[in-house]
Amino acid sequence: MKLRLATRGSKLAWGQSGQVADALRALGHEVELVRITTHGDVTTAPLASLGGAGVFVGAVRAAVLSGECDFAVHSFKDLPTAPAADLTLAAVPPREDPADALCTADGRGLAALPSGAKVGTGSPRRAAQLLALRPDLTTVEIRGNVETRLARAGADLDAVLLAAAGLTRIGLSGRISERLDPAVFLPAPSQGALAIECRADAADVLAALAALDDPNTRLAAVAERAVLSGLQAGCAAPVGAHAQVLDARLQLSAAVITTDGSTRLVQSAHTTDLSLSAAEALGARVTAALLQAGAAAIVDLAATKAAPLAGRRLLLPSRCPVGLAEALTSAGALITQAEFTAQEPLELTAFLAATTAGYDWLVLSSAAALTALADQGYDLAANLPAGAKVAAVGPATARALTSAGLTPDLVANPGGGAALVAAFEAGPGVVLLPSAAVASPEPAAGLRAKGWTVNNPAVYRTVPVAVAESVQRDWPSYDAFIATAGSVAKAAAELGQPGAPVIAIGAPTAIAAREAGLNVIGVATTPDTGGLVDAVLAALG
Repeated sequence: MKLRLATRGSKLAWGQSGQVADALRALGHEVELVRITTHGDVTTAPLASLGGAGVFVGAVRAAVLSGECDFAVHSFKDLPTAPAADLTLAAVPPREDPADALCTADGRGLAALPSGAKVGTGSPRRAAQLLALRPDLTTVEIRGNVETRLARAGADLDAVLLAAAGLTRIGLSGRISERLDPAVFLPAPSQGALAIECRADAADVLAALAALDDPNTRLAAVAERAVLSGLQAGCAAPVGAHAQVLDARLQLSAAVITTDGSTRLVQSAHTTDLSLSAAEALGARVTAALLQAGAAAIVDLAATKAAPLAGRRLLLPSRCPVGLAEALTSAGALITQAEFTAQEPLELTAFLAATTAGYDWLVLSSAAALTALADQGYDLAANLPAGAKVAAVGPATARALTSAGLTPDLVANPGGGAALVAAFEAGPGVVLLPSAAVASPEPAAGLRAKGWTVNNPAVYRTVPVAVAESVQRDWPSYDAFIATAGSVAKAAAELGQPGAPVIAIGAPTAIAAREAGLNVIGVATTPDTGGLVDAVLAALG
């Protein structure tokens, strides 16, 4: 089976995804790694200020939901505790060492560090436990990939604290000066474990990935994450948990520590029931014990939750990129969705004439064109000329084509008309580009400039619809409106001025919004969920 794996581009993410890919290849599958850039990878802001490690997940998940990729590999501790709609946890492979590791330039361990030594970490949990053991040390907030953080040990810092698993996965376990016993220095919930996600409706992909699942690792991770969820704490909280299956028992210990390390509450329990529901119940039992012991009194758990958009009111069109509303909700935004436009099919005389004339490439610049043709009974797959190739403007359109029985030969990445033109070789040849009655001049103009003859018949038109009264009333009070097309921006502008500021899916939409009199405060660098989430965080986060 051919599989496309979505992963972040860091050396660690690439390495651990490569291990999963190798395991699947050993089972006879063909695996391609697809590099996805996330907001968490490109910002230098402290992780806690971004709302925790969940900032690394949204764009990768969106690539799976859109159909660009078949599955994704995450560091399990980076996943939000709330499940993602339309995705499923397909497998949890065997766990790497869950321990934290102290790294120094000269190999000294924790006890040998001098009083006042500076220790770098990006984790409040690690900082709190370090101060609990050595209150005479100084913790320093650091960011960057594993190699960047490691390089600071012996430079401007005396030591750094990192996950042993990350060091091992990129071949740097030799830099560990001291492994901190996870029974004492509790790791982050599910640290060292990987989570493999795919779409819930992809039964064939799920079956292929299930072969990698390790039941004991999944049990331990579920129990640990139940503590995080039960405490309603984010991944940046000073909460540690460690579970393992020993002698047919699932054992769990968890701790909540004040940020200065002065107070540490620890609770433990075990169960002989090795079911997932029992693992969740075990986590709930330990959580209850922590709360009864006063965990909420020593740490403001709610303040650690991932909410960079907390309280922000965003207005989205009902038809928007897959996973966008979910990703923004996970970041704390309050989402309202409304219909602004509808697509009406047009008669197909010009389109049928273009198909009769023949073509070398069928280019779809929107899934709406495919829908309009299907609504009038035209089957693109059945009528595709022998030898003709198919191109899609982006992953969402590619997924629609695949569902209609057409496998694209070319998919613009990142999506958009300009990206599609850039991916095309020079002509000559004939391109059939069915589109809207009023459409962006790209990609037709760009393809003509590269020597192609472009037949561009209109097969549908976009018309405004009556917007819900509640949305009309609240229009000026939204923190932002997400414009996913120029026609959507123009329809929203009819609600009056002043209106909500606009974050546009791309430059053409931003131009249309400005021409309609709207205030554009952000433009996505890529016309997809990841690009829009990044644009919203940059504008409002």
